[in-house]
Amino acid sequence: MTENRSENLKYWVWLTIAFGPANPRKWEVLERYDSIVDFYDDAVKDKFPRGLLSKEISSIRSASMFTAEQTIAYCEQKGINIYCYEDDDFPQMLREISNPPSVLFTYGDLSFINERVIIAVVGARDSSAYSLNAEKTLLSSMLRKGIRFVSGFAVGADSLANEVSIDANEKSAAVLACGLEYDYPAGTTSLKKSIAKCGAVISEYFPNHKPRSKDFVARNRLLAGLSMGVFVIEASERSGALSSASIALNQGKDIFTIVPHDIFDKRYFGQRNLLKDGAIPVFSAEDIANEYINNFSHKLNFIPNNSELVSIERKFDNAISRANSNKSAKQHRVSKPLREMDSELNQLSADDDGKTLSITATYVDTSDLSEIQKRIYDELSSGVMHIDKLCEKLSLDISVLLVELTELELLGIVKSLSGKRYMLS
Repeated sequence: MTENRSENLKYWVWLTIAFGPANPRKWEVLERYDSIVDFYDDAVKDKFPRGLLSKEISSIRSASMFTAEQTIAYCEQKGINIYCYEDDDFPQMLREISNPPSVLFTYGDLSFINERVIIAVVGARDSSAYSLNAEKTLLSSMLRKGIRFVSGFAVGADSLANEVSIDANEKSAAVLACGLEYDYPAGTTSLKKSIAKCGAVISEYFPNHKPRSKDFVARNRLLAGLSMGVFVIEASERSGALSSASIALNQGKDIFTIVPHDIFDKRYFGQRNLLKDGAIPVFSAEDIANEYINNFSHKLNFIPNNSELVSIERKFDNAISRANSNKSAKQHRVSKPLREMDSELNQLSADDDGKTLSITATYVDTSDLSEIQKRIYDELSSGVMHIDKLCEKLSLDISVLLVELTELELLGIVKSLSGKRYMLS
C-alpha cells in the first residue's frame, strides 16, 4: 500500500461508497463539516444536513464502514494502492480541479506525477500512420527533455504514449474509465502491468467496475486535471479527444496539436478547428517544452546536473574553414582551434540508452560585441531567461535591452521565444 497514507483512508472509501466515485455532491456536503470524520459520526447517528435528497440519504445509510474496510483489505491483497484526498502523494493538481476524486485506486506509484511536467496525450483510436509516426518521434524527444505523459488508455494514439514511455524505460500514467481489474480495453492487462512497473494505472472506480458511457466523460476531467496541457495527436470534428481538450481548456490548461497532414481530410478537422481557436501547433518537442521552461525548469532536463551525461550536436558555420581570415562583426566565428574544441567535447559522452539531454552548442567569438552585448551573452549562457529577469540581472532599461537583443538576433547569436523569453541560438 502507499506510504504516508492518511489515517482517514477508511472514511474516504466509505464516503466514495456512499455517494459514488464521481459524484460532486459529496464535496457540497463536506463543506459543512470540519472533517470527514465529523460527517461520518453524524451519518451513523442518522443526522443529515439539509438539502440531501431522500435517495442520497438512503445511499449513505446503506454504506457501511465494514464494506470500506473490506475494500481496503481486498486491495492490499491484490496489490492495488489506494490514495485518498488527504494523502501526501495524492496528485496536487487534482486537488485544484472541480469535483476532484475522493479516492484513487492504482497499480503502481503516483508520486512522480507531482515531480514532473505531465502532458495528457489524446487522439483517435484509428489514427493515421502519419499521426502515429509523428507522435512517436515527438514523444521520444519530449521524454528526453523530462516531460512525462498521461493517457486515457484507449487503443491507438492514447496507449501509444504509454508504449513509447515503456520502450524508453520512463514513467507514464494511464487513467481508466473502469475498475483496474476490469479488462477494458479488452486484452490490455499485460500493458497495464508494464505501465505500473515504472508508472501508474489510475482509476477512481472500484476494482471490478464496468464502464458506462458517462464514466468516460468523468475520466476526462482527471486526465486533464493531472496534466499541464493536452496534446491532441489526431481528431475529427466529433472526436472524443476534443472532450479532453475542452475540459482542459476550462481548467486553464494549454492545448497542443500536431499540424494536420491534410487540411481537407475529415480525420483532421478537429485539429484544424483547434488551431483556428488558438491551440499551439507542434512541430518539435521544443514547442511544448518551451511553454514550461520558465516556470518549471526544475522539472525538466534542459539544464543537466553533474550526474547526467550530455550529448552535444556541434554546429559550425563556414567560419571554421576561415579561422585565420579577417574578422567580421556580422559572422559567427570559432574562438578556439578546432582540435582544442574537439578535445573538450570528447570529455562529454552520450548515454547509450538514449536518455541524454541533447544540446546544440554553437561556439561564438564575442570579441567584437559591445560590453552590454557581452553581458547579455553571459547571462543567457545559463539558459532561457525572461526579458524582465534579464533587465533585473543587467540593471538596464528595457528599451536599451530590446535594442541590444534585436541586434544580437540579427547577428544570429540570440533567439527570441514566446512569452518574451530569450536564449542563445
